[in-house]
Amino acid sequence: MEWFQTLGFLIVCFNHGVSRSMLAYRMAVEPEKQNLKLKVDSQDVIRNYNSKLSPKTKSVSQFAFAKHFQSHMVLQQAPQRANLYGFAALRGQVVNMKVTVIPDMKIYYYKTTVRQGPVTGLGVWNFLLDPFPGNTTVAISVVSEEGSLSLNDVIFGDVWICSGQSNMQFTVIQIDDAEEELADAINYPNIRLMTVNLNESPTPLYDFIKIEQDWTAPNRSSIGGPPDTYFSAVCWLFGKAIHKARGYPIGLVDTDYTGTPAEAWSSPEALVACGNEKEKHPVSNRSFDELPNEGFENPNDNSAMWNAMIHPLLNMTIYGVIWYQGESDASGSRMNKYNCTFPAMIKDWRLKFNAASNGQTKADFPFGFVQLAPYRPDQSINVGYCDIRWHQTADTGYVPNDVLPNVFMSVAMDLADFTSPYGAGHPRKKRDVAARLVLGGLAVAYGQQLEFQGPLPASGFIVPLGLNVSYGDRWSLDVRSWDGFDILCGTRWVPTQIIDYNDVSVILYLGVCSDGEKFNGLRYAWRESPCAYKKCAIYDSASGLPAPTFTFTPRHHGNETYFTFGGPTYI
Repeated sequence: MEWFQTLGFLIVCFNHGVSRSMLAYRMAVEPEKQNLKLKVDSQDVIRNYNSKLSPKTKSVSQFAFAKHFQSHMVLQQAPQRANLYGFAALRGQVVNMKVTVIPDMKIYYYKTTVRQGPVTGLGVWNFLLDPFPGNTTVAISVVSEEGSLSLNDVIFGDVWICSGQSNMQFTVIQIDDAEEELADAINYPNIRLMTVNLNESPTPLYDFIKIEQDWTAPNRSSIGGPPDTYFSAVCWLFGKAIHKARGYPIGLVDTDYTGTPAEAWSSPEALVACGNEKEKHPVSNRSFDELPNEGFENPNDNSAMWNAMIHPLLNMTIYGVIWYQGESDASGSRMNKYNCTFPAMIKDWRLKFNAASNGQTKADFPFGFVQLAPYRPDQSINVGYCDIRWHQTADTGYVPNDVLPNVFMSVAMDLADFTSPYGAGHPRKKRDVAARLVLGGLAVAYGQQLEFQGPLPASGFIVPLGLNVSYGDRWSLDVRSWDGFDILCGTRWVPTQIIDYNDVSVILYLGVCSDGEKFNGLRYAWRESPCAYKKCAIYDSASGLPAPTFTFTPRHHGNETYFTFGGPTYI
C-alpha cells in the first residue's frame, strides 16, 4: 500500500518563515520515574492525523514535489527503498516517472495515480523506488497531464536528520578553528546539506512552509552561513566523519530551533504517554491562502516543532537521527518527567517514520544524542543539567539499554567553555562533541567494533580504606582529578575524594559521613558543570573518553554494604 493510502498529504502554501539569523540564542534553565507506554498502532496514527486536518483547504493548482525533494539531494540507499512524492490538483490522473542512472544511462520506469488526499481539493502522488546502491547518481523526471518535473544530480547514500535546540543549531562558523572546516568543506562533494526554515504550527503539516537552505554540496558558503543560520556544526562534523569512515554519500537534514523543549518536538501521542498533554490548540477554519504571515504559536508549545519541522519529513526514507537538546527541560516538572519524555519521543518518531515510509525507514532506526555540556562554573549547582543527563539515558547511565535500544550518545559534561562569546551554555567545542558522537554512531548504527563510551562502574564495596568502586577489566582508568564523587550520608549528599586508585578501580573516602550516618548512595559528576575542560575525574586511558554521570543506591546485607551497576561492563 502506498504511503498516501495511509496518511496523505496536506500542502500548506503560505509564506510564513522566520530567518535563523534573526533569532538570538535562548537557553532555558527552567524525580519521578514515568511508565513509558505508547499505546498506539499505525492505524491509530492514521486516524489521529486525519482527524486533525483543517476542514477547509483550497484546491492545489500546482503540480510539484514536496519542497524537500530537490536536485543535488541524497536519497536513502539500499537495502532500503526511497519514497518520492508530491502534489497535484487532478485526482485520478496518471503520473509517470523515469529514473536514469548516470553515466551508464540505465533507465527505470514507474507509474502511479494521483489519489485523493485527506481533504477536498488535494491530490497526492507517491513512488517507491527500487533499492539503489550507495554512490549511484540519477536524474529523475516526472510527467502528468498537469506538467513535468525534474531532479538532477541526485545521489544515493544514508540520510541523517539533525535536530534539537540551540546547541544543534549552533553553526560551523561559530566553532573553534572554523576556518579549517570552511576551507576543507569543498573536498566532500558527496555530502549534501539541507536546512529547514524556523517555523511552528498548531497542527501537523505535510509539506514544509519554507526551506532555509536548499540541498547543496558543501563549500565555504553552504556550511559557513551567519551564526544561528546554517549549517549546524554538530550535524556537519558528524556527517563528514561518517562519510569518511563509510565511503558513500551522506545526506544531512538540519531541522532545529533554539530554546525549544522536547515537548515541542513530540507528537500528541508521545505527550500523552508521559502525562505531558495540555489544552489542545484549535484547528484553523481558514484556507491556507488566508493565513497571516506570522507564527501560529509559541515555538515552545507542545508539538509546535513536531508539526512544522519534523512531520513533513515522515514519508522520506531516512537512516537515522542525531539530537542535541535538553537545556530547556532542565527545571521543574519537565525535568522530572524527562526520563519518560525523551524515550517516548524517540519511540514515537520511530513508529511514525516507519509507518509513513511504507516500512522503509527502519522501525528501530539509530538515534544518537549529546548529553548536556556544562553551563555555569558554579560547583554548588547540583540540580537541573545533571538530572537531565541521567534522564537522557532513561536513568541507567548508559545507552543502548532496554528502554533505549539502538541509541548512542556523546558525553559532553567535561567540555566547558565558560568564556564562549555565545554564552557559557553554548560551548565552541563542537569538534569534541561530534567526535564522541561519531564513535557511538559507527559502533551502534553501523556495527563497527570499537570503543565508544567511557568507563562504567561494575560494583562497589567497603574496604578498610573506604569505598572501593570497581570498573571491571574493560577499561584502563585515567584519573585526572581527585574530586567528582558524592556520598549520601543518611539523607544528605556530601562531596568526597578519591584517596587511592589503580587501572581498574578507585577508593573513595568515607569519613565525610558523621558517626551514625549510614552510607545510602553514591553519585558521580552530579553538577551542572562538573569540571574544567577535559578535567573530570575518570577517563579511559586508551580512548580518552570520559565516564558518564551515574547514581547508585547500595544494598545492605547484615554487616555488608555493596552495590552492583545495573548495566553491563561491556556492550
